[in-house]
Amino acid sequence: MPTDLPAYTLVRKPVRHVRIAVRPPDGEVRVSAPRHVPKSEIDRFVASRARWIAQHQERIAALPTPLTAGPEAERLRAELRLRVEPLLAYWTDRMGLMPVPPYLIRRMTTRWGTCNVQTRRITFALELARRDDEQLEYIVVHELAHLIERGHDARFYAVMDAYLPQWRRIRKELNGLPPSV
Repeated sequence: MPTDLPAYTLVRKPVRHVRIAVRPPDGEVRVSAPRHVPKSEIDRFVASRARWIAQHQERIAALPTPLTAGPEAERLRAELRLRVEPLLAYWTDRMGLMPVPPYLIRRMTTRWGTCNVQTRRITFALELARRDDEQLEYIVVHELAHLIERGHDARFYAVMDAYLPQWRRIRKELNGLPPSV
């Protein structure tokens, strides 16, 4: 076994390739691997990515404390609701998706938002309350775009380009900060 092997949690699942994730809030390293890959091969792969893992753990350690249930979270939820509603109304109308879909605000650890196409319900990460209006608007448009194009394919990106041409720059800024912090 390699000597510079970072600690990790291994999850065997029906995937094709070994994947590593460094997860907030504590920088836990999770490895997903196919059932047939030997542990020794997984250890070698993790050891080869030790520098990448350490960089991500350092970045996560420098992030603000995650929101927890309590008065601050409820205050932020109320503020976010006041910011989301006009954006949702504006973009639903502009994108021809009336009526305004129902939405929820939840503490989420891996996503900024989700859209259930069948129910037309959108869920926003509570952490968006700590983000600026431009980033919030991007998430609103992104989730509404799923009501036009379900997946993340070329047609979906064309919808995003049509309604929010600067979305790639905004997404890049958001990708630097995970929703759980």
